[in-house]
Amino acid sequence: MFVQQGVLKVKRFFSCFCVAVALAAFCQATPAWAQNAGSGNIAVIDIPVIFKNHALFKKQMDDLKSSVDAAEQALTKERDGMKTLVDELQGYKAGTPEYKAMEEKLAKLQADLQVKVGMQKKDFMEKEARVYYNTYNQVTQTVATFAQRHNITLVLRYNSNDIDPTNRQSVLEGVNRPVIYQNQIDITYDILRILNNGVPATASGPASQVPVGR
Repeated sequence: MFVQQGVLKVKRFFSCFCVAVALAAFCQATPAWAQNAGSGNIAVIDIPVIFKNHALFKKQMDDLKSSVDAAEQALTKERDGMKTLVDELQGYKAGTPEYKAMEEKLAKLQADLQVKVGMQKKDFMEKEARVYYNTYNQVTQTVATFAQRHNITLVLRYNSNDIDPTNRQSVLEGVNRPVIYQNQIDITYDILRILNNGVPATASGPASQVPVGR
C-alpha cells in the first residue's frame, strides 16, 4: 500500500513537471505575438500634409477667404465714398459752418470704419481658429480610432519635408524635430483617405504603411 502511494506521488510529480515544461515551451515559442499584444506598435503622422490635403478643411478655408475678399471689397467702397467727401470738404472754406460739419462727418465715418475693420478682423480670425480647431479634433479622433483598430499605442508627429540648408528657420525646425528616422510606419495617407472619404477632390497618396506586428 505504501509502495502504491509512493508510485502515485511520483506519477503526479512527473505529470505536473510535464505540464510545466509544456507551458514554458509554449511561452518561449510565441514571444512575438505576445509582446505585440502587450506593447503595440508605433506610427508617425505628418500633420502639415494632413491640413494641406484635407478636402473639407480646404473648402472651409476657401469659403472663409471668399468672405474676407467680399468684406474687403465692401470696405474699399466705403473708403472710396470717404474720398469723395474729402474732395467735397476741400471745396469749403476752412472755419465755415459747412466745413466744420463736413469735417465732423468725416471724422465720425473714419472712426466707425476703423471699429468695423477691427471687429471684422477679429471675427474672421476667430472663425479661422475654429476651423483649425475642429479639423485638428477630427484628425486626432480619427487617428485614435485608427490606432486602436491596428494595435498602435503611440503616434508621433513628424515632418516629411526636406531641410533647406540655406534657410536658417528650416534648419532650426529640422534640428528640433522629434522624429529623426522612420521606416514604413507613416500613417499620414491612411488617415487622409478616411478623412476625405466621400468628400470631392480627395487627396491621393502612397500605399498604406500601417505598422504590422514585429
